[in-house]
Amino acid sequence: MSRYSYITPIASGSDYEVLNNDSHAHPTLQFKVVIVGDSGCGKTSLFSSYIRGSFPSSYEPTIFENHRTIVENIKTHEILSADLWDTAGQEEYERLRRLSYQDSNVVIIAYSVDAPESLLNIHEVWAPEVMTYAPHASILLVGLKSDIPNPQVNPANAYNVAQSIGAVAHLTCSSIQMFNVNELFDSVFNTAYNKETMKKHHESLSNINKNDAYISNNNNITSSSKKNNNINNKNNSSNSNEQSKSKSSDKPSKRFSKKGKSSKCTIL
Repeated sequence: MSRYSYITPIASGSDYEVLNNDSHAHPTLQFKVVIVGDSGCGKTSLFSSYIRGSFPSSYEPTIFENHRTIVENIKTHEILSADLWDTAGQEEYERLRRLSYQDSNVVIIAYSVDAPESLLNIHEVWAPEVMTYAPHASILLVGLKSDIPNPQVNPANAYNVAQSIGAVAHLTCSSIQMFNVNELFDSVFNTAYNKETMKKHHESLSNINKNDAYISNNNNITSSSKKNNNINNKNNSSNSNEQSKSKSSDKPSKRFSKKGKSSKCTIL
């Protein structure tokens, strides 16, 4: 990997392989990947080379196409299902292309290393469009046609663009030579998988916190109820004692009664 290529931790992890016979596969995760970029920069060839394992024999302009690919994690043997959406880069298909962003998890923004304007359009067209219509999707930046002998794009400029748009990875690839193609898609799948794992972890922590808060609240209610019962019992006991004292004070004492009899006399 060149000094201007990078893969962040969220895009790192396992290697994957495409399953040719996916009829009995049971994916544990399904996600959507969209690729965008200037027309003719090599988007369709990239997808075709990865899915079919070979470079297409002829150029076929794409308007709108998607492929469902089943891959297996080589380490854990987990099965993932990836919907790969290829899009048209022409301006006249802009409205149709925007529909493809819905529910996307990862977006690959592509430029061609033999077309400097395709890199300039990352800031002008593609990054703003992705951030508007797929604000929660992770972005990978890829430079295609790296096999050409005299690249026209400065690698340092491409690196700076990748950093400025928050790309989780930046690689250069050659679809015809299969250079870095598998590495790119490994980064795509790892990004989707790691994001989903982190999401489930946060949801689990949130549920634990909610349960702790619920238990704490119930304990507080129980403690408060017991405290109120104790206060009521004390009040009832106090009232009972006061009533008993009141009744006792209302009855004349035997000593007073005897004393009254002894002081009685008759006047003659």
